[in-house]
Amino acid sequence: MADLSVNCNGLQLKNPIVVASSPLTAKFSLLREAEEQGAAGVAIKHTMMTQRFEARPRWHYDSKIGVTVSGDPRLKPEDACELIRKAREYTDLCILANMSGTPGNLESWGELARNLQQAGAHGIELNFNCPNLLSAEIKTAVQGANLGADPEACEIVVSQVKKAVTIPVIVKLSTESGVAVTVAKACRQAGAHIINIHAGYRSAPGIDIYHGGRFLYPGSEKGSFGGCTGPWSRRFTHRFLSDIHAAVPDAGLMGGSGIQSWEHIAETIMFGAQSVQICTSILERGFGLIKDCVHGLEQFMDQQNYSSIEDMRGLALQYVVKPGEMVYKNVTASVSADECSGCGRCVRIGHCRAISADEKGKSLVNPELCVGCGFCIGVCPKKCIRMIEQ
Repeated sequence: MADLSVNCNGLQLKNPIVVASSPLTAKFSLLREAEEQGAAGVAIKHTMMTQRFEARPRWHYDSKIGVTVSGDPRLKPEDACELIRKAREYTDLCILANMSGTPGNLESWGELARNLQQAGAHGIELNFNCPNLLSAEIKTAVQGANLGADPEACEIVVSQVKKAVTIPVIVKLSTESGVAVTVAKACRQAGAHIINIHAGYRSAPGIDIYHGGRFLYPGSEKGSFGGCTGPWSRRFTHRFLSDIHAAVPDAGLMGGSGIQSWEHIAETIMFGAQSVQICTSILERGFGLIKDCVHGLEQFMDQQNYSSIEDMRGLALQYVVKPGEMVYKNVTASVSADECSGCGRCVRIGHCRAISADEKGKSLVNPELCVGCGFCIGVCPKKCIRMIEQ
């Protein structure tokens, strides 16, 4: 039986799955359910020293894209400490405390982190990514932008927290900033143990085009742009994992955003993550998803002869090359006539003139016109198109 346990740079987990900081981790009853379904850990709901404005759950969900969250109540420090104490007493979960200090008060970061450690947190997760919370300046260089966009400011905060605690420090980074790799380097230099890559972006919700474009937040026709995570973001996480693994190879790595299955977990690990954080798909499908992922991952690893998570970690990175370094084999599409349903989707591809239909509606490929782009593979609902080397 494959061993799913991981040591993420000092953070011990029985398997790679952590429930991300969200409404899923704001109540003890939910933490218990997460553990019962097989989660190794949870990052409790974002805890703030100062609540800057009222926020109620007003979200827009689209199954093809994900959820856009305009706002959600954060935990007060005393409530977070009580939640951690109760979770430590009644569960075996690894508890990460997602937190941020008071804008303009550097010492508050260390103070809150110290209190959360004393309550029993196994790790401190610094929230440098929340796209709907703008940070007031900690120093002159930070002028109202997300804290995660300023490498020097992040380094200062990490250093402050490192002085206050002895447990692992995780930084949850903003990929929206455009400088995630630089920030990761700065945080690692300051002593952060683990980099958590979360590809959430500040986005618009759906709008009602028949009523003047009003926002589709329930109970509020107006609203702020909110953080959007879901299926669309998974590939972005892979790209940033690859970049940050190369930049800080000695850091622990977590990956999140868009994970919906055990296959997605395997992908994320193969891009260098030691553990993953899941949120949106559990919001949609419930905590039972975790049990399915654990079971599927165990079966996959046994079938592929991976005895541990480390055996498959980073395998995809060997195939990453710079632009201009790809090797192009001479390939062409081939359609299995027995499997083809004659739906015609591949025939309608806009740029392609290599695929046509025979008298029975089955697709045929002219290899002399096929450029081997592979677009048709993704279009085919029957998955009966393959690339063959000429």
